[in-house]
Amino acid sequence: MSTKICESVDIPFDLDRHPKVVRFSKLKEQLKLDVQKEQVFKQLLVLGYLDAMLEKPQFSFSELQALIDKLVVVDTFYKELGGLIGYQKKVEELLKKDENLSCRSYHAPNFIDISKENTTVDATSWGIDALPYIAEMYPLGGAADRLHLVDEKTQKELPAAKLVFAKKTLFERLIRDLQAREFLYFQIHGKQIVTPIAVMTSLEKDNHLHVQEMAIENCWFGRPKSSFFFFIQPLVPVVNEKGEWLFSSDFKPILKPGGHGALWKIAKDSGGFSWLKSQGIKNVLVRQINNPMAALDYGLLAFMGIGAQNKMKFGFASCPRLVHSAEGVNVVIEENSTIVLTNIEYCDFAKFGIQDVRLKEDEPYSCFSSNTNLLFGCLDALEEAVEKCPFPGLLMNLKKGFFLNSEGISQESLMGRLESTMQNIADVFVEKKNPLNQLQHTFITYNKRHKTISTAKRAFVEGGTLQETPEACFYDLLFAARELLMDCKVSLPDHRFMEEYLKKGPEFVFLYHPALGPLYSIIRQKIQGGQLASGSELICEIADLSMVNLDLSGSLEILAHQVMGHVNEEGLLCYSNKRGKCSLKNVKIVNEGVDWKKSHPFWKANFFRKECVEIVLEGHSEFVAEDVVLRGSHLFEVKDGHRLYVRSQSGKLILEETFI
Repeated sequence: MSTKICESVDIPFDLDRHPKVVRFSKLKEQLKLDVQKEQVFKQLLVLGYLDAMLEKPQFSFSELQALIDKLVVVDTFYKELGGLIGYQKKVEELLKKDENLSCRSYHAPNFIDISKENTTVDATSWGIDALPYIAEMYPLGGAADRLHLVDEKTQKELPAAKLVFAKKTLFERLIRDLQAREFLYFQIHGKQIVTPIAVMTSLEKDNHLHVQEMAIENCWFGRPKSSFFFFIQPLVPVVNEKGEWLFSSDFKPILKPGGHGALWKIAKDSGGFSWLKSQGIKNVLVRQINNPMAALDYGLLAFMGIGAQNKMKFGFASCPRLVHSAEGVNVVIEENSTIVLTNIEYCDFAKFGIQDVRLKEDEPYSCFSSNTNLLFGCLDALEEAVEKCPFPGLLMNLKKGFFLNSEGISQESLMGRLESTMQNIADVFVEKKNPLNQLQHTFITYNKRHKTISTAKRAFVEGGTLQETPEACFYDLLFAARELLMDCKVSLPDHRFMEEYLKKGPEFVFLYHPALGPLYSIIRQKIQGGQLASGSELICEIADLSMVNLDLSGSLEILAHQVMGHVNEEGLLCYSNKRGKCSLKNVKIVNEGVDWKKSHPFWKANFFRKECVEIVLEGHSEFVAEDVVLRGSHLFEVKDGHRLYVRSQSGKLILEETFI
């Protein structure tokens, strides 16, 4: 199977006897390198990447030493492959080699369909019960070059984790979704759990620094600092179509993250797996940063529940895939007497003979489902898999790009690096073939696309594709909100298609804290009936809500400072009944709301409001309104420990405040 690419590669000769190493032996002594750095220096000489620099009459010793320091990490990471020389050999092999795959056949997997709520009640319950034994892993170290995200003040490039999507960074959204699931567990079982979080960062665009700064600025999101484990993904040399390293200047090769497949090996080598096991963790959920949709409704809970209940080694969450989208696909590969459920990246379709055609002529979806980078894994099985395959799914994906050459001039070139894919650790879990290709140790779920994936991977360029842009992702998020509110029997304005949405703005906006559910079945109990007029905005940053027959024409924002509980003296979030609560029954709100012409881009949710009704709940407080009409702007602030009643008498609003 494809695990052959994980075989170790020994350096095929004695480095000390190589002519270039012998020639520069005195320089090696001058540099005073330790054993590890000396090994890197020798390999660079053998590879020929120091020839031009060392031939110059004068060169910078400090820059040479800095280069060696950087590449020690790469050499160590690829030790099973043969270090830097092994990296180079694998790059050249993948650029030239045409693997014979004629003995293989590819099949659509036998999915576990979780697209219908009434068939997944048990799986969702299993997922909730398994939460104390499931950790979360976030691969945040990618380059995210296509987002073109920069700091507005410094103009320095930023990592994807800092993208502010609907007023929350993508990193914060991951944590909010997780805490909503923990809060749901608390409400059902009366017990607080703190899920361990393992985060893979990188040095690209100061990713590691930015992610840690976000955690510190948010006071670790009310979680113990000890509940986070950070490990750094190495940056690897970028090459051209000939496999030659690209340099921006002497001793400064261009380095980029080597793919999220590094997750498993670094987690093991850094002690991350041991750290998780020490806390009683049995399984992990892997979730990528650029998909804000994944936690909607029951999808993740059912996915985790199926994996945990059936003691599976590995699992994929899948959904329909748009034809020609830059997404991998899930397939069952049959070879000889074995089968394996795995992923094939879109850049390898030609190599594997994958025909990306429509499933049905009148639908935009491919015959192969999408690999969403939502993964389930058994910790014990993953540890064993890393031993067999430390570099899963190695590939070369060359793309046109620009870099500054040694003269400081922007130069275009085909660029790529040796990349590893985290989902292809599944290649290890090979099983014996059976008549129905039923898998015993791995699984794959199938859910609605708009409740599973919509990514923010690239910046939108006028006239370009909208796929994988924040604009399209926000549009999909609002479509999911429409489906939810329709289930709540809320009357909604006509749906706007993408072109009209981009010109006029959304037909309405409904954004909410995930702790309002996260299950739609819970939200349906809290929001019942009513209507939203065209262009209305409803923001619900609250968990305890009763909204019956709300008639909204304009803007309403409900903001609870304590959504899921209180923060104790140590700064830790404690799930409790000390929360903000809001009850609206037969309330009509009429105001000018959002000026959509001044609110571009919509996905940032920095809406320009002409008028708005704001309900702010401090600490443990309550707001109750029934049978009232609110016209124009209003600000209701309720202090901690208080309850505010709003009622109508003789056409006037009466406010009555009491202690809870």
